[in-house]
Amino acid sequence: MTSPSDHFANERTFLAWVRTGIALIGFGFVIAKFALFLGILKGEKSIGGSVAYGEVMIILGGGVIAYGIYNYLRNEKDLFKNTYTPKTTENAMFALAVLLISIVLALLII
Repeated sequence: MTSPSDHFANERTFLAWVRTGIALIGFGFVIAKFALFLGILKGEKSIGGSVAYGEVMIILGGGVIAYGIYNYLRNEKDLFKNTYTPKTTENAMFALAVLLISIVLALLII
């Protein structure tokens, strides 16, 4: 039998996913807008690659929030049925995907 603290812990984890996604989206906007601002200051007519990097960060932030929602709902269902099992492989695969995207972005910036 699950206790209210289990559900509260699941909710705190969900809110951490949302907070992380919002931070990524915010960084994406900052990167994209700063690149546009620098382009305007320099008088360039073409948009630099940094805007694309900012857009990738925004999409990545949305993906993190979507995964957080999925994770929260799945865990709530498991807690309600009292059949909760950790999803270590699934979480590791998601973390690996985010890590690979960040490495690719880092290598493209250099």
